[in-house]
Amino acid sequence: MTSESNEQPKYTYTPFPQTTTVHPLRPYYVPQDTDHYYTPFGNTVNPTEVQNDTDLDSQSVLKDLASLGFVKYVGIALSHPFEAAKTLLQVQYLPNEDVIPTENTLRNNGSELDDDDDDDDDDELYVRSSQPLDPNSPGFRKTKSSDSQGYLTTNIYDASTRPNYMLPPLENSVWSTLVSLKGHNTEGFSSLWKGQFASWLYDMGHLFLQPTLEGALNDAFDLYDDTIPLIYLDRVGPNIATLVTSHLVVGVLLSPLEVIQTRLIVQTSSPLHKKYSGTFDCLRKMIKEEGFSSLYWSHNLLPSIVYHTISPLLECTIPLIIDRIFHISPADSPFLYGLAQLGLNTLQLLIILPLETVRKRLHCQIRSRTPDKSFETIVQTRKAPYVGILDAIYRIIIEEGISQKYVPTRGNAQKRRRQRGWLDNYGIRGLYHGFYIHFTTNVTTFLFQTVNGVEDEFENY
Repeated sequence: MTSESNEQPKYTYTPFPQTTTVHPLRPYYVPQDTDHYYTPFGNTVNPTEVQNDTDLDSQSVLKDLASLGFVKYVGIALSHPFEAAKTLLQVQYLPNEDVIPTENTLRNNGSELDDDDDDDDDDELYVRSSQPLDPNSPGFRKTKSSDSQGYLTTNIYDASTRPNYMLPPLENSVWSTLVSLKGHNTEGFSSLWKGQFASWLYDMGHLFLQPTLEGALNDAFDLYDDTIPLIYLDRVGPNIATLVTSHLVVGVLLSPLEVIQTRLIVQTSSPLHKKYSGTFDCLRKMIKEEGFSSLYWSHNLLPSIVYHTISPLLECTIPLIIDRIFHISPADSPFLYGLAQLGLNTLQLLIILPLETVRKRLHCQIRSRTPDKSFETIVQTRKAPYVGILDAIYRIIIEEGISQKYVPTRGNAQKRRRQRGWLDNYGIRGLYHGFYIHFTTNVTTFLFQTVNGVEDEFENY
């Protein structure tokens, strides 16, 4: 053997790790910062620096959380007046003259004057009878109904018997409801934000809990990451199941906040008749009067389960239907994609709004034998409680058809019914309060997406 073969290979040794050193067995390895790794040469981690980094990370997380909460609170403040107006329209009970006889019905039942020769006299009689009566006059007490104890019963259509803290019948749009609510003597401008804090708590809790639970379920069943859109998955069934389950569990868990929000919006702001002073006071009185179990195990449980199951299911399947059934791509056909999305979103509204209306009406039902104070509302609610979802839908359709505002001055009940459409003869419209404002939002979104798609096509040329 030669002397060259006996010589050991000469390597230049430097302490590990060095960013400028290339190891012959790992030529492409670039070590990271040595301050964060233990080496036998004394490059240990400084506990003070680690503590400082942890403090900085905690402060950064708290700042991000505070900024997110503030942005969410401002966003809810901008949209909450419309939600409050829609809630008042949904819970309001406006029975037709078949359920509560009105002054016109009593007059028509007493005498039907159908002769054409007496038209002028009939009109004059109607004008006189439609004027408000003096409460001290004998005619007032004759035309007003009373209960078994002799007290006059309130009528939402009659200003003389309607409580002063209650709004007149709200039979128009959300905008007119906002104007009526702002101009009322016991409500005012601040009443547009009643229940905002409860709504903010619900949204923040849902924002953190739902993705966390969905991710935990996906990890437990070894599914794809929940950040991947469903349209890119081959098997969407398991991911839809975890998504709907997470929405259902979190929705039912936070459902007491929805009850609190509805009751705070609907209750009067009059200091003499106000029942709840805030979110936590409402929660405390609910537990005291209705029991702790009533927060979940009550007549609100089944509507919450149905709503929080159907709503996310429809929401997540709309893109799948457009992609896999209609075979429309947003990149190739933005107009058709937006049009299909608008149609499916409208169908979703037709399904969700009745469930929303029923839920909010059930929220206003306090099932307690010994309530501390009566729940006085700024709109008339149904005194007899609803039994469930189907009973509420049936009662709304049957009892809330023709309203007093649009009843013609002449003719009997059957003639008046033939003069109206079937949507007004029955209370179908009462199930879809707030439809137009949601539909307008969907149409605006569709137009915005269409314009952006057209601009993108022009930019490609």
